[in-house]
Amino acid sequence: MKTRILSLLTVLTNLFVFSQSQFQNVGTSSPGNAERITNFSVTDANNELLEITNSTNIDGQFIPSLWAHHQADNRYVFRHFITTNSAQDNGNSPMMIYRAEIRNNLNLTAGPSGNFPWGTTATNVINRPLFAWENGNTQLMRMLANGYLGIGTTTPTSLFHTNGTVRLENIATTTSNTYVLTTDANGNVSRQLSTSFGGGLTNSCANTNFLLKKSATDLTCSQIFDNGTNVGIGTATPTSLFHINGTVRFENLTDATNPFRILGTDNAGNVFEYNPSTLIGGGTNDYDWFRPDNTFANSISDNIYTNGKVGINTSIFPSQVGDVDVSSYSLFAKGGILTEEVRVALSSDWADFVFDKEYKLEPLKNVETFIKKNKHLKYIPSAQEVKKDGIELGEMNKLLLLKVEELTLYLIELNKKVEKQDEEIKKLKSK
Repeated sequence: MKTRILSLLTVLTNLFVFSQSQFQNVGTSSPGNAERITNFSVTDANNELLEITNSTNIDGQFIPSLWAHHQADNRYVFRHFITTNSAQDNGNSPMMIYRAEIRNNLNLTAGPSGNFPWGTTATNVINRPLFAWENGNTQLMRMLANGYLGIGTTTPTSLFHTNGTVRLENIATTTSNTYVLTTDANGNVSRQLSTSFGGGLTNSCANTNFLLKKSATDLTCSQIFDNGTNVGIGTATPTSLFHINGTVRFENLTDATNPFRILGTDNAGNVFEYNPSTLIGGGTNDYDWFRPDNTFANSISDNIYTNGKVGINTSIFPSQVGDVDVSSYSLFAKGGILTEEVRVALSSDWADFVFDKEYKLEPLKNVETFIKKNKHLKYIPSAQEVKKDGIELGEMNKLLLLKVEELTLYLIELNKKVEKQDEEIKKLKSK
């Protein structure tokens, strides 16, 4: 390991020929902490240096990093500087290459006269990105293994992919070029014949008022026609300012709280605004009635009326039933209701409090007196009250359960008395 580190330092010393002196070689720190291999500086600038570090503090891993720091002024901090002589300023070989590749079958025991430790066989990277440029923790540019370069995006989908604006400066002006640059909906740039614009097409919409759209290879006629007065979509003969031959869709429309007009069409598809009261039924409120088969209603029979509340076979929403306030109710039905299940969610306690030790049963004598006087059980509404106010199912079931539980307790007490009497009878017989 020391031999490889010394070799790396020798190469770096030859590359950075402008370094004045090696400042200090800092040894490896304790396991699990940062590892600093070595650094370079000059005697009169102790706070400015070039350091070789291990980028990972995970034991058993080594990712070398070059770290340069300069704070004396705002010039560049680090510079790659390579040179050659005039005699070698020829050929097609680049002066500098940044290379990424796959290396398997490492030979870490290769001697100084043998092969390099990384071997002689390399393959191209296929899946991982190759290079990335960052500003702090923000990645600004990335190149993928297929050569796609992204600026402002980490997932480029073409050889040059930008997420944001693009500026071309100092472009030469020409009058002879026959192509222009265009983009599709995804921003992909391609060239298009300039003759494709302004009536220059050779297909059926040439020299017409059809607007153009881009096809796979050229601009073609769109479905939009403008004759200077009317605009048609799907028709070349618009008969109104805006004429559509086909379906229309409105998405994300705003909700109106007090509309008094609706849109409708005549048999020819012409759109007009209508007063809802003029629709089938003729009444001022009939437009709020609807049937399950989407036809208009002209009577209350077999219809549902909605106006913030829902009425079935009725449009009357009472706020008071007897002495009970029902203004908060939302569903009103006239006639019977047939359903497989009704679930009532009570906000009050259920009647199981009867079985608490603190609950005191009314003496049966008092119960008898109450019944003789009032002709109904205590807490249970009378026949007159039910006729006047109706009953609330959840509360009524709670009261009935309360009486059942009280009756159960009465039976338990009665059973205890009977058992006690049986014991006493047995004792008397035995004597």
